[in-house]
Amino acid sequence: MSVGVGLVGFGAAGRQHAAALDGHPAARTVAVLELDPAVDVAGLPRAGSWRELLADPRIGLVSLCLPPGHRAELAVQALEAGKAVLLEKPPARSVTEIDLLSAASRRAGRPVGVMLQHRMRLPAAALAANWAVPAVTAVLEVSRFRPPAHYRRAGWRSDPAEAFGGIAAHLGVHYLDLACQLLGHPEKVRLAPSRELAPGIDSRVTGHIEFRAGATLAFTVTAESAVRSERLQILGPDGGLCIADGMVTTQIGDTEQTLPTVTTPELRRMVYQEMAEAVTTGRPPLRCHLDGARPVTEILTFVARELAVAS
Repeated sequence: MSVGVGLVGFGAAGRQHAAALDGHPAARTVAVLELDPAVDVAGLPRAGSWRELLADPRIGLVSLCLPPGHRAELAVQALEAGKAVLLEKPPARSVTEIDLLSAASRRAGRPVGVMLQHRMRLPAAALAANWAVPAVTAVLEVSRFRPPAHYRRAGWRSDPAEAFGGIAAHLGVHYLDLACQLLGHPEKVRLAPSRELAPGIDSRVTGHIEFRAGATLAFTVTAESAVRSERLQILGPDGGLCIADGMVTTQIGDTEQTLPTVTTPELRRMVYQEMAEAVTTGRPPLRCHLDGARPVTEILTFVARELAVAS
């Protein structure tokens, strides 16, 4: 039997979640909670209220496709109502929020996952290798053009308290999270001067990260170039890994491997497969678990704090 999902919010993220659930063998959309009556929910059933959605016995998983601002509070309420939770990215605005959600998850006995779907690209051999050593160095670049109006228009995108930042938090987060899955927790973050389209809403972030185990990462995330690029390269004494626009190439020991590219919509479907299994077993999802988002949340919190100081 498939897991029933309640989607909360039907903006760009909510539509992506609905597409991932369409025809999914393990999970299905039961209801959509979208408070704006003018928003078309693509023919899906609408929940009348947050309370109604939480009371629906058909729903085992609540997917919060909302801005980060008040998401943690809603996630705790969903857990207390006996629902598992899937958080859109960025999953939290602080490690304190992650601790809050982890504690609520343990009390409720229900799992919490994150829609950081690019984790599904990492091959098992790369996850098993030891990249968290001083001899490892990495380079990351994410470029996705966004016009100034995208962030300056009215609404949550121009509000740093709701959005938790701009291009770094909403697009750079994916590949920064991938780096953290392999390199571990950040020890020091240093930033070059950033650029903003609105106070606290970055359009370019460049910096250098030292990880606790000694590995380093140089990174830049920009919304100001017409060139679209997502690339993470990790170089170590025993091999390397490169993820470039979704294509994964590894050289671990004497073995070189290039994996077939998986589309982003298919990665989202894989996250829902994991979440369906987590709901059934009550255990945290294997890859899209909340605890793994601590390192990237530390990085984004530092970026947000530096933007606030600069503003």
